[in-house]
Amino acid sequence: MFSSQLSATALENFCRTLSRGLHAGLDPIRILRMEEKRGGSTLSKASGNIADSLSNGDSLKESFDQHSHLFPLLMLSMIQVGEETGSLPEILNELSRHYGEQAMLQRKLKSQITMPIFQFGMAIAVIAILILVLGFLPKAPGQPDYDPLGWGLQGATGSIVFLGIISSIIIGGILLWKIVLNNGAFKAKISAIFVNLPMVGAYLRESALGKFSIGLGLTLDSPMSVKKALRLSMEITSNDAFIQACQPVLASVKKGQPIVQALSQCSIFPEEYLAQIEVAEEAGSIPETCKRLALQHSEEAGRQLSLIFYLMGGAVWLCTAGFIIFIIARMYGSYINTLGG
Repeated sequence: MFSSQLSATALENFCRTLSRGLHAGLDPIRILRMEEKRGGSTLSKASGNIADSLSNGDSLKESFDQHSHLFPLLMLSMIQVGEETGSLPEILNELSRHYGEQAMLQRKLKSQITMPIFQFGMAIAVIAILILVLGFLPKAPGQPDYDPLGWGLQGATGSIVFLGIISSIIIGGILLWKIVLNNGAFKAKISAIFVNLPMVGAYLRESALGKFSIGLGLTLDSPMSVKKALRLSMEITSNDAFIQACQPVLASVKKGQPIVQALSQCSIFPEEYLAQIEVAEEAGSIPETCKRLALQHSEEAGRQLSLIFYLMGGAVWLCTAGFIIFIIARMYGSYINTLGG
């Protein structure tokens, strides 16, 4: 949220284009130049810059890292793995499939959040119009100005001030959110708090498990060491609470313990998850199992987020209804006082 990273749909198409081009034997620079010629988008400009960097002798990792604000950590990390192992076309194809699934979930969530945002916007507009209209109502000599809200806001000036206050609150909230995300210490504390909240915590855990699983599936499908694969998969989640809780896993792997025993050292992994990893480890199919687990937990995270947005929509509706009732009550009281005067 509030990130400059490319959308899941853009990442899906970009990874697919790179994968197909590399499978066809095209040079990465040529593929990126073709993407650059499409023009008019941030991705096109970045593709041109990456092609320039490759032409100057930089590696793919170094070239893409220069645009880390656009590409997620998962993609940057897996490009490095693909470049080192020679499996870049296959990894890009898996990334394309992963971001395609993410794009589908995001479309579902957007359809659910549209109505709460519309309700909130309409509530603000109704209140602003009410303040404006009440400022133009005729009044008897000596009668005080209509101020049903009790905020001293009347007429056009009052309406503008009200909209300014609401806008300042929204903009301030966005800026505060960005400051928190850019501050490692604050971000870790916020993550630790949120992960223990009902529904929000469930969403964060499922989302982290989904990202961890896709990362582990891709890294273990390469010559990368198990310890490095686990560490990288944890970092991919970008969840500080998850990463901190999983530190004992790395220590266990370093001692030579099997993956499932190492993961069992972290309470975040549910028994069902560990059971599937155990079966997969015995069968030698951990990458395939992890990719399936990634889809399952991503879908569950989507359901949890849908529930959160549904409840948020209900809360917005209740707040709007309560505020309108408050306004009506204040107007009625003002009218009774006027009659009594």
